[in-house]
Amino acid sequence: MNANSPISVAIGHHYALRRSVPERNLVLLEIPLDDPLLGDDRHETISREDFETQIRLPLERSLTERGLVDRIEIIVTTKGIPLRVMGSEVEASVLLREATAASVDAELSLLFSDRIGSAGVVESGNPFFGDERRFREFRREHPEAPLHYLVARLTGYQDGIDPATGVPRDILRLLDAAEGMPASHPLWLVDLDPSLDPGMDAGNLVLLRPAAAITRSLGLRVQEEETPEFAGDARDIQAYASWGSNAGHEPAPRTYGRIGGKRYPGYFAPRAIAVDFVSTNARTFSHPPDYGQSLLADLVGLGVGGASGHVDEPTLPAVARPQILLYHYARGERAIEAYYRSIPYLGWMNVWVGDPLMHLDPAASVLQPTDLDADGVPDSSDNCWLIPNPRQRDSDGDGFGNFCDADVNGDGFVTTSWGRSFPRSQRGDIEWIALSARDADYNEDHDLDGDGQVNQRDVSLAQLQLFMRPGPGPRAHSPHSSAGE
Repeated sequence: MNANSPISVAIGHHYALRRSVPERNLVLLEIPLDDPLLGDDRHETISREDFETQIRLPLERSLTERGLVDRIEIIVTTKGIPLRVMGSEVEASVLLREATAASVDAELSLLFSDRIGSAGVVESGNPFFGDERRFREFRREHPEAPLHYLVARLTGYQDGIDPATGVPRDILRLLDAAEGMPASHPLWLVDLDPSLDPGMDAGNLVLLRPAAAITRSLGLRVQEEETPEFAGDARDIQAYASWGSNAGHEPAPRTYGRIGGKRYPGYFAPRAIAVDFVSTNARTFSHPPDYGQSLLADLVGLGVGGASGHVDEPTLPAVARPQILLYHYARGERAIEAYYRSIPYLGWMNVWVGDPLMHLDPAASVLQPTDLDADGVPDSSDNCWLIPNPRQRDSDGDGFGNFCDADVNGDGFVTTSWGRSFPRSQRGDIEWIALSARDADYNEDHDLDGDGQVNQRDVSLAQLQLFMRPGPGPRAHSPHSSAGE
């Protein structure tokens, strides 16, 4: 909590009371504020120097002095703690290599490691990405891993303070949603946009369509919206995945809420989660906001219980993978663990908003499929079992289907040379595929989607795998990882 904001302190104490958090686990940080009532967005950004002196070092000191370093798994930040650490301006082409901006929460997950403040994500792959172990087990078996804590944020618009608790009503709504009675027949809503250009359509192919396929294979009620129109007025939404304001037909700059007599995306069931591919959807929780891109704060106001967001441009490769998030959450795992399994990089722009302990009660209706992506090939032999690929194309014969194998030079990782094409020996996988697309030079290994041509969609599919190993291949060969760690 930020000791200089009564709102921040009220949120922390209210959450601690509801979740029986002991007093020794409550940390007050002294972060200067222009407005203790958090009425503008100045408190949401902090310099790197102030982050170190006002947040990181005091928090590490508190955890050490209280003997909590290895006793806790989760850190919860409250409204009033800055959202983002400022960074220098960098060109878009090298953002993933040189950006020093970051989410405060993403940096806090790396406490006591040397990865805090590192530029870009080249060396920041998430070792918990797609892992099937509980986080406690993972951390016990990998004490050297930089991911020390799972971090969640309790925030929302600051207007409308509840007089009994001193907590903004949107944040009370967020906490209530985490404890409500689940809907009897909840909906898992996946809203694609078929009108996107080939570069963006890669997200439909390997993120949203697989999310719908995997939740459907679990026996859940799924609505896979494939019309150009933005989904609205849906009922009992348990999970929601979409393009948000990046969709070609979103209803208004605000995107979410009641607009023109319709409610977008609809009505959330208790314990609902959401993920969309909007670059700055968690850039502010200050009311009234300036729009330009849709905001998670509006989803919180609609009653969602947890949501994945970004405080600044993450690029599409760094967004949470909805098929992993929804799969693990549907099986009854804590929201925060499902979320951290779904993000490919650490210390970046990502943030989870909501009660980290929220979970669904495992239901008898949740199946245990042997063909998770429902492509007709059993997981035990499926060469790409998180993306439906019934043809099982594996043009280089390495055991990984083309859909999840952009490692065209065979060095074990998907690489980039940051736009440089020469010398050939140092050319990255992305550049090899991009040159084939530019020159209309067909190479079956570069044709990731199997449409008989190499184009921008193949380049984007490769970018979504950047710095990762190919896969996942047959599930029987990967006892702990479901996402090609």
